Amino acid sequence: MLSNYLSNHPAQLLAISNAQLCPFTSVGHVKMLKKRVLELCWLNAKCNNLSRAFTAPKLDLLISLIESDENPAIVSQACIEIMANLPQNINITFINNVLNEPKLTVLAKLIISKVLLQQHSFNLIRLLDVTTLFFAYTAQSEHSEQALIAIKQAILVTEESSNESMLTIFDELCKNDLINSPLMSLFLLLLSADQVNKIGNHASNTLGIDDTLQVLLQSGFVKLVPLANASLLQLEQPKKIIALIKRTLGETLDLLVNFETQVQAYNDDEHALIDFQQQLKLNWPKYETQLSTQRLIGGKVLDEPLNAIQMSAMDSYSQALFNLYTYYRHVAAEKVSSGVQK
Repeated sequence: MLSNYLSNHPAQLLAISNAQLCPFTSVGHVKMLKKRVLELCWLNAKCNNLSRAFTAPKLDLLISLIESDENPAIVSQACIEIMANLPQNINITFINNVLNEPKLTVLAKLIISKVLLQQHSFNLIRLLDVTTLFFAYTAQSEHSEQALIAIKQAILVTEESSNESMLTIFDELCKNDLINSPLMSLFLLLLSADQVNKIGNHASNTLGIDDTLQVLLQSGFVKLVPLANASLLQLEQPKKIIALIKRTLGETLDLLVNFETQVQAYNDDEHALIDFQQQLKLNWPKYETQLSTQRLIGGKVLDEPLNAIQMSAMDSYSQALFNLYTYYRHVAAEKVSSGVQK
């Protein structure tokens, strides 16, 4: 089926890959795109008397595809679509095999990151070690033992964690190019407001304004949105800030900024960027009392369970963060109750 996907539907696979990263595309819409390409592949196989059985992609074929300059984003998405039709034990074996193949490092990173973006990622997160997520998102080819220790500690932070340990974890995340990543988001979401303030102060002294605002917004505190908005026109990459604002507020952003303006500003339209800033500044006072005390992912309160409809309305990245936070908060609570964490 891998050849079926890649030969006949590369454009659809790329569309799915891009949609999963877009803050304005819902999980429900991505699901529709995935269902459609599955139907087309199945129909093509039936019409051409091809096998309709799903099997894990062969490593030698994947190596050949990557070495022949096939787009890794498309190849990895094809793998994800096939994995969606396989048992978890086969998927885990496949992931481990890809991870252990040096020629497939780039592809392995993409597959892991895409696994996190799938609709039912909560069921898969427990099967992916946090160091595997670290490997998937860091741009560094080599990393220290200290970095790995810090990553493991990042998911166990509590209000009792020392300032020194927090800053060490934060610095290691930054050193490994994880400033704007699910791991940084997870770390910040597990911190209290006071701890986030300390991280923010440290970031402002060590990072540029773009990176500092990206860090602050990943904490989920809505009160920080006006601060980011005020600097929007001075940023080198306002697109990233708009994405983070959207992933914080979700559909609530529609109360503050016209939806079309949001999308156009995200797509680097300079006039829309100005309009975005002005509309948010103008409308914020109307909702400040309601919003400023909230902590959200995709417009949803962190510690409230979501139903299937609410999850489908989120974008894929926000859903991944929500699942990561929910799972690792549970892990940390279990360790505390068992006396593992001091």
